[in-house]
Parts: sequence; structure tokens; C-alpha cells
Amino acid sequence: MKRLMIFDLDGTVGDTVGSLAYTTNRCLKKLSFPELPEKNFNYYAGDGARKMLERALRDVGDKKGEHLDELLELYWKEFETGCTMDVKSYPGLPHVLEQLKACGMLLAVCSNKAQPYAEAVIHKIYGDGLFDYILGERPGIPRKPDPAGPLKIADKLGVTPEECVYIGDTNTDMKTGANAEMFTIGVTWGYRERRELEELEPDMIIDHPQQLLELNI
Repeated sequence: MKRLMIFDLDGTVGDTVGSLAYTTNRCLKKLSFPELPEKNFNYYAGDGARKMLERALRDVGDKKGEHLDELLELYWKEFETGCTMDVKSYPGLPHVLEQLKACGMLLAVCSNKAQPYAEAVIHKIYGDGLFDYILGERPGIPRKPDPAGPLKIADKLGVTPEECVYIGDTNTDMKTGANAEMFTIGVTWGYRERRELEELEPDMIIDHPQQLLELNI
């Protein structure tokens, strides 16, 4: 029987693409680069801020990432206030999470977003108390798809990997769940297409949060 659901943040429990695009574009503009469409960030995001900015720079013409360190420094300053810009949940998801919690399911977040910003975003969207543990990028914990993050969460909450469900919206998430040997669910309401999830062959793919209440696992 599953006791813990571990969710990715960006594109899974939080629609945050607007905050990523807003902050990055402000920084690109300061370096005299053109702004990028918000939809591009559906594909830039998922592997941490540095990789996201590297992908953005490539699309504005800095193929070798010569301005990457400079852009990253600007980004962290801007993201202190920009990280919660227009962030929101997905339709139906807050109710589903509350129902899961009421049924005794432990809930956690595992993100490649830096720890302070992961906490700020979750607090902005859901307040305090819904999630039992929030793990963002921090020293000593390798970035996903390394399984260290989900395994740390399970250990902290006294749950075995076999009792966990890992839920996310990208190929990085599908790899993370498999690497942690947890039941892995891909969600299609996030940033990537179903095809990307199918290629990694997760245990299940769902299209609506309500399906999380219908699992027989």
C-alpha cells in the first residue's frame, strides 16, 4: 500500500512558467539580449536554473554560454522577488491534494528549484501545512534525476521506496522516479507532451488530478 506521494514542483503542483519567463527575460534585457516567448520555458525548465539559462542563452545566440555566469548572478537577484510572480495551481489539484491528505496520505515536493524558492512558491500557492516535506535544490543533494532527493524524503518521513509514488511532468521526473525505484506517474497537465513521458515508460500516465484519487496501488 502506498503511503507517500512525492510531487515535482514546476509543471506538476505549480504552474510557474510565467515566473521563470518573467525573471529570465528581465535579466536577458539587462544584458542586451532579446526576450523569449513564455512558451519556450516549458522546455527550458526542469533541470535547475543554470541549465534553464544555458538553454535560453543558446536561443538568443550565445551558443557557448559565454554570458552564463553573469546571467545566473542577475537571475538569482531578480528571482528573490520574481519567484512567486503569477504562480498558481492547476484546476482541480488543490481539492485532490486536500482529499489525499484527509485520507492519510503523506505529501511531499521534490524540486530542482533552489530550496528557499521552492518553499516560497509552495507557500504562495498552498499556504502552510499541506505538504509534509519540501525538498528543493540544496548543498549535498544531487539534482534530479539522481534519486537522492526522493529517497531522502522517504527516509525523513519513515517510508520505504516501495510505499512511495513519484509524480512529475518531464522526462527528468520519469527518470527520477525509476532511479528511486518508486511507482512513477507522468502527468500531462504540465510543461511537456505525452510523447516525452511515454518514451520513458512510467508505470502510469494521467491527464487529470482527479485520477490520483482513483489509484488502486
